[in-house]
Amino acid sequence: MAYNEDSSNSGHDEPWIQWFCGLKGHEMFCQVERAYIEDGFNLYGLRACVSNFSDCLDLILDRIGPEDSDDSHLTQSACTLYGLIHARYIVTTHGLDSMYNKYAAKEFGTCPLVQCNGQPVLPVGLRDEIGVDTAKIFCPKCKSVYQPPPIRSRSGHHSSNGGGGGGAVDGAAFGTTFPHLFLMTFNNLVPDPLPPNSAYIPRVFGFRVNRSAHRQGGGGSAHPALSNNGRRGGASYAQRVANMTSTRAAAGGGSRGAGVPVQETTAVVAGAEAGTAAAKPATLTPKAPKKPVSGNDGAAAVEGEDGAKEMATAANDGGDGNSNSPKKRVKSDGGKNSGSSNENGANKKKRQKRGVDVS
Repeated sequence: MAYNEDSSNSGHDEPWIQWFCGLKGHEMFCQVERAYIEDGFNLYGLRACVSNFSDCLDLILDRIGPEDSDDSHLTQSACTLYGLIHARYIVTTHGLDSMYNKYAAKEFGTCPLVQCNGQPVLPVGLRDEIGVDTAKIFCPKCKSVYQPPPIRSRSGHHSSNGGGGGGAVDGAAFGTTFPHLFLMTFNNLVPDPLPPNSAYIPRVFGFRVNRSAHRQGGGGSAHPALSNNGRRGGASYAQRVANMTSTRAAAGGGSRGAGVPVQETTAVVAGAEAGTAAAKPATLTPKAPKKPVSGNDGAAAVEGEDGAKEMATAANDGGDGNSNSPKKRVKSDGGKNSGSSNENGANKKKRQKRGVDVS
């Protein structure tokens, strides 16, 4: 149970139960009444749990002296048997009263949580089987289970409480029922729960730390924020860069003059994973230019941001080389040579060949 060679000084003259409860690290044990141990009904089923059951019981009840129990294996078995008896005794009326006195004196210790302000704790076992786990402490204020403080041995070293070591107390000596039955029996000892706003809030330079700051990225990287060779990276960032370049290339192609070819644009997209050896080029398909509007030598197609604007066509007179509008040309010709029908007909045919509306 909780026995080691340092505590095996068999020269004790005190009763075995008192000697056992006085060992270092056994402060949570109470002394079981002799009459309770002598009652065979209370020991039902324990014979199969330890070897040399009769000899261990005689040693606990001082029927044999310490000089007759030099065998360390017998002493170890007696400690285990007493722990199992103790787990049954502390859930009885007399056992609860004995543990009440120890709880009021804070012999079980206090809660290590700062918000509990030294709340007394109760011993508890996470399992009822022997050798599975060590004893823990339960805080009725924060409803949490903690490891008990380490036991300091005579040599100054801390003995382990977590692996069933030499000085560890087995959790089966207290069981899973005791602390909750204790608080149900003495409900006046139940403390008020912790307020919701009492939780500790981590801060950096006075600012609360967001939960997302503790999340680690994929790929098992120790520094996920410095992926992609120390730059802001990832597949989503590379995709946004590619989309942005494609949009700018398409907009630039539309604003170019008609008939001007759009040059092929290549955007270098960084790798999605950090440590990518080579970047992957993403070639953007150029947008096909619009077909230019055919007309005279002086015609121009002008496109605006909201769509196509009205086209203005200018016609040049082939005879005198002046650049005037077709309507003005017709009007001026008609005013100067109104009497010559043959000349007007010839000019009309020339303008029709050039695609000018003379009506």
